[in-house]
Amino acid sequence: MALAVCLAFLMCAGCSGKNEESKSQDQAPAEPRTEKPETEKKEQKQLKQAELPLFIPNGIRSVSLTKDGEEFLHISREPAEYKMSFDYWEILNPYDENATMNTEVMFEMFKELCGLTFEKPVQPEEGVDTGIAESNMGYRVEYVDTLDDSKAQSEQDADTAAEIILGNEDGNGGRYAAVKGSEEQVYVLPETALKNIFGRKPFDYILKIPVLVSAETLKDVEITADGQKYSIQLDAAADSYTFGKKKVEKEEFAALYQTISGIGLASEINGKSSTGKEEPRLTVSLHRNIEGAPDIEVSYYPYDDKSDSVAVDGEERFLVKKEEVEAVIEEIKKAF
Repeated sequence: MALAVCLAFLMCAGCSGKNEESKSQDQAPAEPRTEKPETEKKEQKQLKQAELPLFIPNGIRSVSLTKDGEEFLHISREPAEYKMSFDYWEILNPYDENATMNTEVMFEMFKELCGLTFEKPVQPEEGVDTGIAESNMGYRVEYVDTLDDSKAQSEQDADTAAEIILGNEDGNGGRYAAVKGSEEQVYVLPETALKNIFGRKPFDYILKIPVLVSAETLKDVEITADGQKYSIQLDAAADSYTFGKKKVEKEEFAALYQTISGIGLASEINGKSSTGKEEPRLTVSLHRNIEGAPDIEVSYYPYDDKSDSVAVDGEERFLVKKEEVEAVIEEIKKAF
């Protein structure tokens, strides 16, 4: 559902994510914000360290999950002038800003994190190893320190951070935990909730398309399909669209652009790489009209009998269905 909605809004900047608590009412798109200077970004990292973490989903600005001593997921809100409001969220690890967040799944995880409360410490029995001292598992949340939803949404940056150390299971459906800096206070968190949070893979958090770029930020799209080159010139503000030398209506451009953008990711790539071995079957180069907005190149390479691989700016991470790429190439040829 989230994918269908976002593809429908590719022609504008109004696609926004919603959390579980606001399904009944559309969330107004956030105003675009420019990136802050590097000096201001460093100042933002001087956050108050929480002793008793307490936050709400719309107050979260960053989440990092660590397991087996390594961070395997880092979600962060990174506003920029050229982004759609839902696209402020990025998976900094293991992906980058080109991976489009599925905010519905993200807010499910945020709600689960908010349910992990630190109301009353426990006193483990003598001789019990809580595992906190030797822990290699935990999470860090940066958030706006308020339980007022309106205030939380209005603040751009986090002011508080909480780092949670997770230890051993307690044998009664919980896991020992402590807030970093106050390790002498031991708590028990429900293991079921932690399994939900740590059980998802990074791939679960993204919309299953290579990239999602608003047409309002584009000046042209260069395409190479089966060795043939095609060019789309556009000025969304002036309602001007050209396929090669042929003027087309907005609806015709929108239909083709959504088709090109809608190739679905089937899975992460495991094993061999395709890039550099063969020429791509399809390459789509997106050139932006906003200073500071990165151009993006998406290429689809032959992989096996059923799949093609997709590389975004040369980074090959995912597989798509070969038949979908073939169908898109045919639609491009028909359009021109």
